[in-house]
Amino acid sequence: MERPKVITNPMLVGAMELLKADNSTKHRDFFLQELLKAHLLTPATVTPKPEPDPSGMVRMLPDSQIQMPMLSTREGVRYFMAFTDMPELKKWIKSLEEGQQIFVFGFAEFASLVERADSQCDGFAINPGGANIRITRKMIATIKEAKATQHRPEES
Repeated sequence: MERPKVITNPMLVGAMELLKADNSTKHRDFFLQELLKAHLLTPATVTPKPEPDPSGMVRMLPDSQIQMPMLSTREGVRYFMAFTDMPELKKWIKSLEEGQQIFVFGFAEFASLVERADSQCDGFAINPGGANIRITRKMIATIKEAKATQHRPEES
């Protein structure tokens, strides 16, 4: 799937507002449908800093290291940050630091990062400077299980 040039997720933002106002099954289902379709922004620091090639395409070197900042709660629970659009990202990060990049991830990429054996992260938080919807490791497993169940052919 080709990623859009400008990342906006108006339906996901609307679904998050509905969910915050009324945490009903209908609103949770709508939120999950939009989450699974969304392209989300996340900041990262790449070392060495990737440089554009002659065609303008930015490519990372094979030995590049990527560091993604995390949020921590008072209880020590850690989350990757996910943003629905640039205005939400800028609420959190006023200006990008030297070497900082913006990656575009979907649910599957965040799930993969959280589920890695060496992950110290417990999930990801969508728009932590605003709606702050947290998707925990347990929720990721439940969503993936529901998706797998939906796609299984019915037995006769």
